[in-house]
Amino acid sequence: MKKWNTKCRFFDEKYACDTLTTEGYKNCGECQFAIPYSKKILIIKFGALGDVIRTTPVLEAIKKKYGQDVLIYWLTSEKSKELLQDNHLIDKIFIYNLENILRLQQEKFDVLFSLEIDTPTILLANLINADEKYGYYFDNGTTSCFNENAEEYLDTAFLNHIKLQSRRTYQELIFKAAELQYNKEFPIIRVYETHKVFANDFKIKNNISENDKLVGFHIGSASRWPSKAWPNEKIMKFIKNLSLQYKIILFAGPNDIEKQKTIINELKQQGIKIISNNPKNTCGEFAAILNLCDIVITNDTFPLHMAIALKKPTIALFFCTPPWEIEGYDLVKKITSPLLEKYFFTNKYIDELVNSISVEEVLQTLREIESTK
Repeated sequence: MKKWNTKCRFFDEKYACDTLTTEGYKNCGECQFAIPYSKKILIIKFGALGDVIRTTPVLEAIKKKYGQDVLIYWLTSEKSKELLQDNHLIDKIFIYNLENILRLQQEKFDVLFSLEIDTPTILLANLINADEKYGYYFDNGTTSCFNENAEEYLDTAFLNHIKLQSRRTYQELIFKAAELQYNKEFPIIRVYETHKVFANDFKIKNNISENDKLVGFHIGSASRWPSKAWPNEKIMKFIKNLSLQYKIILFAGPNDIEKQKTIINELKQQGIKIISNNPKNTCGEFAAILNLCDIVITNDTFPLHMAIALKKPTIALFFCTPPWEIEGYDLVKKITSPLLEKYFFTNKYIDELVNSISVEEVLQTLREIESTK
């Protein structure tokens, strides 16, 4: 009799499963409730937080292709773990650390989806034992493709002139790389009960009632792209135009602490009080507050992908990055700078670029969204 059934989807190498504990079995061989899985699949995706969110649609497509009884592991970074926790389509999340690297090298997989194009993930892909491999691996100092269909995403990521010509969304490219059928599967993010309590406390603290119209405005972007966001003057002008009709939550991340403080203080001096998040919110806390909003306005950055996953009507501003790569799911109104091609993917702060989208244009788009509700 086999003592442990590692082919059961409920098997845990560290703890007895609930069935073994409840039924008082001595080992898996006595269990009558085992549920086998058909294939063991590993996804490797770290990336930026927004990229992790917009990769989650592959989960549903994997189930469609390989069957609902597959076992799915996802290897990711510590900072991305909270975005994937309790996702009903993921059986186990592995954090990138030495123990898990050693383990995954010694485990057998049926399918590997290596969906990053940089180290350390492509190095790890070389070490995984899998019958089918899709995506990217390390080859003599550079990134190479396991399969021909993965080449288009790699080309657009590496070469700006190809990215500028492409009109495929990120999801279309990554699904093609993974050789999965894309049917506009939705990204998945969960607001936990503890975070719902956090959001309710936030509402009480900021005197937000059920009748208030809430607009969430995210002011920042990654430090790598300083021209992705409006300057303070435009943000304040926009807020002044909204302050009588809406309550406004001014969202900021760790890179935007001083910017958020400056805007709040200057508006306060003009008699305009706005609500703000804590820039050091966890991903779960941030999602819970964003989920309170009726409409979200953001640049092409992490909160855009989170707003889409939360199914929020969203206005997205694109200054130097391609709007066509964002799958809008009929939720996103995109406003693109007329200077996009001139400053495509610039990593410098360009004054004429950050001022190239007008406050009036965003206000008009907001009115259009309101008129359709």
